[in-house]
Amino acid sequence: MSRIDCNQHYVRYKVKKQNNMYDRSVKQWNPFVGCRFDCSYCRKSFQRMLKRWGKKNCQPCYNFEPHTHPLRLNAPLPRTTGNQFIFVCATGDISFCPEPFMTMIIDRIKKCSAKTFLLQSKNPLIFDKYLPLPNNVILGTTVETDNTVLAGTVSKAPNTMLRCSALAILNHPRKMVTIEPIMKFNLTVLSLWIKVIGPEFVYIGFDSVGSSFPQPDPRKAMELVNRLRCYGIEVIVKKLSGNLFNY
Repeated sequence: MSRIDCNQHYVRYKVKKQNNMYDRSVKQWNPFVGCRFDCSYCRKSFQRMLKRWGKKNCQPCYNFEPHTHPLRLNAPLPRTTGNQFIFVCATGDISFCPEPFMTMIIDRIKKCSAKTFLLQSKNPLIFDKYLPLPNNVILGTTVETDNTVLAGTVSKAPNTMLRCSALAILNHPRKMVTIEPIMKFNLTVLSLWIKVIGPEFVYIGFDSVGSSFPQPDPRKAMELVNRLRCYGIEVIVKKLSGNLFNY
């Protein structure tokens, strides 16, 4: 992707329909499910989705309790091409996955060297346990805002500054960040945090499930998009609040 002129503040692209959390994800592979970070927006998205499957399928899934699905370890996995990836443990956070089982997941990933995988956690310190990881793995985290007090009102996860610093110092070449759902932020601080991490790409999106936390003006989000692109970072923007912009 060509770099955007730093003096060009707002760039609009055609809207494209997005059906998945990440449009580059060809599969959500979930041998582990569940989380205890209790993010308020997750209750209306992943947890609601799991409850729709009903108690008959899996009671721990229904309750979003951290648990394993060993039979899924050997599930067929699609090939990935270009910038596509398989999102590992998308309906949970691997911080709560038993280490021996997580090692089994990584062993499967290592055997699929021609496929690309995304591992994401709101506690990036957990990744250090499993290093070194092969280059077909992208490591990511969620950073809703640079305002750690505000972030603490919606999640029990480590504060966002710690998430960024942990991912930045991690000795692994491939990283990503998702800023979704984006909350009110300081443009200079948040953009520099992301710059220091040096991710391959960043996803940005507003709250899509009707939460009540403070959100930034879409124009300020556009400024963040363009600032990151001026740093040479690829940014994929999802639907921004009520404004159907993709950048």
